[in-house]
Amino acid sequence: MTKTQDQTRADDPFETWRQLYDANERAWTEALEQTMSSPEFEESSGKMLETMLAAQKSVRDNMRTYLETMNVPTREDIARLGELVVGLEEKIDQVVDRLDTIEDAIRAVPAGATGPAGPKGSAGPAGPKGSAGPAGPKGSAGRTGPVGRTGPAGRPGPAGKVGRAGPAGRRGPAGPAGRVTTAKRPTATKPPVSAKAATPMTAAKPVTASKNAASAKPAGPTAVAKDIKRTEGV
Repeated sequence: MTKTQDQTRADDPFETWRQLYDANERAWTEALEQTMSSPEFEESSGKMLETMLAAQKSVRDNMRTYLETMNVPTREDIARLGELVVGLEEKIDQVVDRLDTIEDAIRAVPAGATGPAGPKGSAGPAGPKGSAGPAGPKGSAGRTGPVGRTGPAGRPGPAGKVGRAGPAGRRGPAGPAGRVTTAKRPTATKPPVSAKAATPMTAAKPVTASKNAASAKPAGPTAVAKDIKRTEGV
């Protein structure tokens, strides 16, 4: 039975690992105990601890100075403020306890008879008039009302007065004189015309503008002879 257990332990890898761990631990423990029990180790560890504390103190002082410069509360200020708050709460609790005690004592005393009412005091002076409040917000625009109905047609107005007649127009200027047309007459019936009679022919009177040249008939031989006689008589 014992040989079987020893063989099983020898074949178990975890058992071998545990044995190695125990042997290694015993060796390191003895070495560390000898080293830490020596005065040199104690002196060096003490110096290292002092150095760390000095560095921590220097960092704390520098941080306090920086926070004071920036007007920021430090850890000590916050701790002091907490202590003040705790003390104030304790005082408030004491005042509340005393008020409760006084209230209980007053309730325990029986109520006495009601005394006569005192004289009415004079009315105090009126207080100053308050300032006007701010104007309220502007209301929203109302909705558009419905379209009204068309009204009845109006009555016709009275007839206007007849206007006055305008002034008469001005008379226009006379038109240009028409040209006298002469027709050739036969050679047998043409009388001799003297030089004296030829001159009035060129200075014949112009035809008036009232006669329409377009509607006048062409002068014949008889009309030409009458004109010549009338010219000679002149």
